[in-house]
Amino acid sequence: FYLFKRRNWRTLSHYDSSDYWTDTHLCLERLMGGNMIKPHKDKLLNVKGFTLIEVMIAIIILAVGMMAMALLQVTAIRGGAFANQVTQASIYGQDKIEEIKNLNYPSVGNGNDTVTSSNGIVYTRTWIVTTNSPYTGSKTIDLTVSWTGPQGQNHNISFSTIVYD
Repeated sequence: FYLFKRRNWRTLSHYDSSDYWTDTHLCLERLMGGNMIKPHKDKLLNVKGFTLIEVMIAIIILAVGMMAMALLQVTAIRGGAFANQVTQASIYGQDKIEEIKNLNYPSVGNGNDTVTSSNGIVYTRTWIVTTNSPYTGSKTIDLTVSWTGPQGQNHNISFSTIVYD
């Protein structure tokens, strides 16, 4: 082991042959520029693993994240249900507009009716016919579809079209 200067060899002489730090390891450590001092065994035991507080903090952070994801799912489900309601209202409104447009021109007048969807929501369709609007010989049909959502909120969607004689 000619890699050590004489003064370094003397500082390492306190290691005996039963120690796991053999002369070869010391030589390699010196070549790599590492520390020549053997770490104390107590310090090695303290750096392994996680403390109970670290684990508890990690669990709390994970729980908060999971709760946020659950709330996000609930919001997405409610948004999907509302989108379904608006789609149903649009279909019912368009159906009624087409039905009114197919009527004989003189028989087109004001009215209302209700339609119940497969999920139990009642849609009310109300239409108002304005004669000679916007031009003479035409009728403007304003149709409103209204419904009450599952949480009790009132919603409506409007359609408008013009029919000619």
